[in-house]
Amino acid sequence: MSRLKQRIAQDRLLSNIGWYSLAEGSARVSRIFATIFLARYLSAAELGIAAVAITCFEIVRTFANNGIGPMVIKARATALDATCNTAFRLGWYFCIAMAICQCAAGFVIFMTTGQAEIFPLVACLAAVFLIMPFGLINVYLLMRAGNIRCVAQIATAQMVADNVLTAILAIAGFGPWAIVLPKVLTAPIWLYGVRRGKIWDANPAAGNVPVADFVKFSAPLLGSEILTAARLQLDKVMVGSLLGLEALGVYYFVFNAGIGFSLSLTMALTNSIYPELVRFAGTPYRLLKRYKRALATTVAPISAVIALQALATMLYVPIVFGAKWTAIAPLVGVLCASAITKPFYDSAVQLLRAAGATRYEFAASSILTTISLGSLAAGLHYDLWHGVAALSASLFIVQFALAVWARKVVAGSASRRKLKQSNDFAPAEGLAAA
Repeated sequence: MSRLKQRIAQDRLLSNIGWYSLAEGSARVSRIFATIFLARYLSAAELGIAAVAITCFEIVRTFANNGIGPMVIKARATALDATCNTAFRLGWYFCIAMAICQCAAGFVIFMTTGQAEIFPLVACLAAVFLIMPFGLINVYLLMRAGNIRCVAQIATAQMVADNVLTAILAIAGFGPWAIVLPKVLTAPIWLYGVRRGKIWDANPAAGNVPVADFVKFSAPLLGSEILTAARLQLDKVMVGSLLGLEALGVYYFVFNAGIGFSLSLTMALTNSIYPELVRFAGTPYRLLKRYKRALATTVAPISAVIALQALATMLYVPIVFGAKWTAIAPLVGVLCASAITKPFYDSAVQLLRAAGATRYEFAASSILTTISLGSLAAGLHYDLWHGVAALSASLFIVQFALAVWARKVVAGSASRRKLKQSNDFAPAEGLAAA
């Protein structure tokens, strides 16, 4: 019976990743469609200006990954209503703060660069954060229930609409606004979808969970997410600062043409594997067994797909995006290759999170962010090619090394727990024998 339950659970994990990957794949096809038009209708400088706004938005949005969602997902059934009540209130605080930060960041960038167009581009994205609180608990509960199919379908609808609008606005001559405006216009699609997918109303009679419980669990996760955002977004800041807006536009294109697809696959893995692993959090041995099986059935195949994409860049970049980007194709391939080991790292991070070892997750993020951004900075002192090569090499090596380390951390914790249980039981045996 136990093996049958494990098989069912594993099938659910495969099914969830399959749905999410299908959704992300559909969205990525539409993203390629949008990128084709962006490459033809926007200059590298315009892409650079849009990249500034989107990068700022992505950095601020990091605070939405504050650990509140995982807290709801792992909450005991008896404490779920109280946990949701507190999570809803904290979600509002975070989203209002993010909206303020987004506007403030736009003003700072405007004062720093003197580009009048940047402030409205950045500030308008604050509207997205004011829409989010109305659907956060709903999407957390959908993920808690394992209804990844619904979450994936909603995300697909929003991203496809975003990309179609981007293409239309690019053709219409909206310039950088073609990339920024659809983010705001499609946010209601997400809100409608999650509220329809899961109805939730606050239950005041259930009370609230102490905020200190959220802080204890979520603080290391928030720190880890901030570092992850730094790794994924500050690279663009560094390229723009050291090499200028035109180089940033090229790098932004390279990122979307290559690693963007890889990130969509790893996002599917991350969003699917945590709700599965957390079910075994109380039994480290079973947790590790589930993780080991996931490596073979999901993580390794995703890495293989990313490797194939890296090999194919020389073929698809000039065909899909136009001959003028042919010289950039090797750069796309190199950056894409850096993501081959990312599924191993991301799944290991979720293993640490499920095991409650969030301080180790923070340590892993700190190491990876420091090494990768340091490598990029060193390479950019020469040119963009050296920067991308240094970044890719460091990511490829360090991600895999940290994945191996994370598994050893959880395995060591499981061994210590087993030894403690054995030691606790031994005196009782001795007394019984006496």
